[in-house]
Amino acid sequence: MNIHQNYNDMKKSLFLQLSVLAVLIVFVSSCSQKAAEYTNAIPANASGVVSINLKTLAEKAGVNDKENKEALIKLTEAMKSGMNAATFQQLEAVMKDPSKSGVDVTAPVYIFKAPTFDYTTLVAKVIDEDELKNFLEVTQKELSNAPITEGDGYSLIQITKQSLVAFNASTLLAVDYNNAAQLDKIKEGITSLLKQTEENSINQSEAFKKMQKQNGEVNMFFSPSGVLGAYTKQINFGMPKDIDLKDLIILGSLSFEKGKIEMVIKNHTENPELKAMLAKQIKSTRPIENTFLKYFPKSTVGLLSIGVNGEEFYNLLQENEQFRNEFSITKADEIKNLFSTFQNDLTIGLINITMSKAPSFLAYASIQNNVSLKDLYEKKDQLGLSRGDDIVKLTDNDYVYKSRSLNIFFGIRDKQMYATNDEILYKNICKDVDPSAKDTNYASEIKGKRSAIVINAEAILELPIVKMLVGYGGAEYNMYYSLGSNISYLEATSESDEAHITLQLKDKNVNALKQVANFVKEFAGM
Repeated sequence: MNIHQNYNDMKKSLFLQLSVLAVLIVFVSSCSQKAAEYTNAIPANASGVVSINLKTLAEKAGVNDKENKEALIKLTEAMKSGMNAATFQQLEAVMKDPSKSGVDVTAPVYIFKAPTFDYTTLVAKVIDEDELKNFLEVTQKELSNAPITEGDGYSLIQITKQSLVAFNASTLLAVDYNNAAQLDKIKEGITSLLKQTEENSINQSEAFKKMQKQNGEVNMFFSPSGVLGAYTKQINFGMPKDIDLKDLIILGSLSFEKGKIEMVIKNHTENPELKAMLAKQIKSTRPIENTFLKYFPKSTVGLLSIGVNGEEFYNLLQENEQFRNEFSITKADEIKNLFSTFQNDLTIGLINITMSKAPSFLAYASIQNNVSLKDLYEKKDQLGLSRGDDIVKLTDNDYVYKSRSLNIFFGIRDKQMYATNDEILYKNICKDVDPSAKDTNYASEIKGKRSAIVINAEAILELPIVKMLVGYGGAEYNMYYSLGSNISYLEATSESDEAHITLQLKDKNVNALKQVANFVKEFAGM
């Protein structure tokens, strides 16, 4: 199968998915009174919950725009040619009158996973059980022709070999599972979920209540300990041994705005010790001052910047048993002095990527005083360098670490520590460049934040290696390049107890979701 066949298969698959999506989008034109009873089916111990507002998503995608209505007509005609008459009539009726589906898509749809029901499960609000049953019976004939059976207080239909839908008068559950051997256990679990009351469901969770108050089109919360399981301890470095991340909940909110997609992430905990520790983590950082952006070219591919409070960061690490065990108390003052040297901005940039050598990087850090690297140089024999590796003195404050694979230049200039593996960059250390990263749109966004990561999509697409791959990649690679050309940069910043992730698009006047929808229509030939 050649690349053009793959490309055509991708378009065919997307076209079929859009047919289903079209039905869902039309649902949002219905109006109904919201109720929360269906969320009682979500277990109180859910380790992760996602809430999706289909109505707002459809509005921001421009479902009511003239061109999208025309596209919907095309999709309707396409479905007609690929379905039997009865199925098409049912779908057409639902598109004209969404109440015929039996599901209220103006109410949020939830997806959850829980220790007591460890299957990815979708929860939706039912407004008419008979209409839903009729809808499922007719449309299922198009797939496996499975019948609707009756469970303990609910109806059940098998959608695929690994998914099923259960529903009663108020709630629909769509469950995804691995094998048929789990089916009896799943049915028992569904019975329990549909019999839950508000008092023993997720509705009693403070984190869930906070999640529902968020304004994103997609809102979520998850427990790191519940999602990561045994891997939780690996991200627990820097915290005292007696603090358990099971008491931490992460809240997230995803929204589509004009010219950008934004996600806000917050910590939530009722544990006072964990609250105090999170406050100490914030205290170990400072607001970013953008001290070094003038030294980085505007075409920098990726940038990491952190405002450092070295002394507070050391104090935070001192509360961790692993850190104390690895660093002898006899060297505590020496280590503390080393950490305390670093204050304010630490900025690292990925400058260039080629096929001929290692990616070039540049790093700067603010230090309190012009400490000497002489001791490091004189003790280089004690550093355990590999055979053939060496540290060479260039000037009193400039050195180079030489190895078989690369050289790293490092040193101090006017209370600014630097490092780079590129000799040209070394020769221009502490010299302003024009244009520089301070001239970018993201510069003002990261200033004042405590940490920031920026991926410069525009710079990536201009890399010769990327253009070469696109040139040889055919239609599929050109499609990816075309999609990427709409993106300006991806930015992740933290401030106090919040983190913000922003995908900034070049077109700042049109809603991001509508831009995505327009790209999909173009790709599908609509």
